[in-house]
Amino acid sequence: MVQRNLAQRSDPDSWAGEIARARERLAVHLTKTPLVESDFLSRELGRPVLLKLESMQPIGAFKVRAALNSILTHLDECRSTGVVTNSSGNFAQAVAYAATRLGVESTIVMMRGASAFKRRRTEAFGGNVVLCEDSFEARFAATERIRVETGLRLLHPYNSPETIAGNGTLGLELLEQVSSAFDLYVPISGGGLIAGTTLAVKAGRPECSVFGVQSEANPSMKLSLEAGRPVRTAPAPSLADALTVLEPGSQTFPVVQEHVESVELVSEEGMASAVRLLAVEQKLVVEPGAAVSVAAALAAPRGRDRPLVCVLSGGNIAPESLRELLAAGS
Repeated sequence: MVQRNLAQRSDPDSWAGEIARARERLAVHLTKTPLVESDFLSRELGRPVLLKLESMQPIGAFKVRAALNSILTHLDECRSTGVVTNSSGNFAQAVAYAATRLGVESTIVMMRGASAFKRRRTEAFGGNVVLCEDSFEARFAATERIRVETGLRLLHPYNSPETIAGNGTLGLELLEQVSSAFDLYVPISGGGLIAGTTLAVKAGRPECSVFGVQSEANPSMKLSLEAGRPVRTAPAPSLADALTVLEPGSQTFPVVQEHVESVELVSEEGMASAVRLLAVEQKLVVEPGAAVSVAAALAAPRGRDRPLVCVLSGGNIAPESLRELLAAGS
C-alpha cells in the first residue's frame, strides 16, 4: 500500500522504498527499455549522448509504468470497481492496456480535439473512451462526474504517489545502465515523469544533474518555478500534444523545485528538427513531446564531459503527422 504521506514529501530517500516496490510490481509485466548511444549526437555535443527509448514500451510511451503501478497497487479494488482517468492520449493508451492486461474495466475521458490516432489506439487496447469538450476543466469535470456516479477508482495521469513511484522505475533502470554520474534531460507536462525519475536518480546517485524540458507554447512548470508556486497558463497549440498540462501537479512541483537544476524551453521548430534528426540519423520514430529532450540537449552549453541522457518518452505520432514533419525538412 502506498504511504499517503509520500504525497507531501520531496526527499528522494523517503521515496526509495516505494519506487523499489513499484519496480517489483512491474517486473512481471515490463522489461527494461534500451539505452543506446547516438554516435551522431555524441559527435555533435562532444560527449557521450545516450537515448532512453521509452518509445519501445508496449504502448509506445513511458506512461505504462504509471498505469500499471496505479492499478497493481490497488488491484482487488480496481477489479471490483473498474477505473476511470482522463488523458490527452498516452496515459489513455497506458490505462487501457494495463487494465485489459490485468482484467480491469477502464473508462477514459478525452477531449474531442485530442489526437484521433491516440484515441483509436486507446480503444484498440480495450479502453472505453468518453469524449468531452476541448478544455481541461471539462475533462476533469467529466472524470469526476463519472467517478461519483459509478464508483470507479480514479487514476491520476501525473499527480499521485502511485504515478510518481511507477515513473521512478525509469530512474532505477538508468542507474543500472549508466555506471557514472550523468546529465539527464526529461520532458515535462504535469511533472509525473520528471518527479519520479528525479527522486530515483537523486536517491541513488545525487551527483547526477536533472534538467526538465517543455515547449515554449506550454511553459507551466518553468513559469511556476519562477513564481515559486504552481501557476496556471493559458492553452496554446503545439506539436507536442503530450505536453499540454496547464499547471504542474501539487505533488510533482515540490520535487522539481527542490531537485531539478533548471527547466529549459524549446521552440516548435526545435522539436520538429529533433523529430527529423531522430528519424533520419537514428532511425527512431519519436513524437514531438518526447523529442524536446534532444532539442534541449542540442542547445545546451558545451564543455561538460560526462554522459548526457535524453529520455525519449514516447513514439505515438500519427503517420500523416510524421510524413509532414519529414517533408518539411527535405
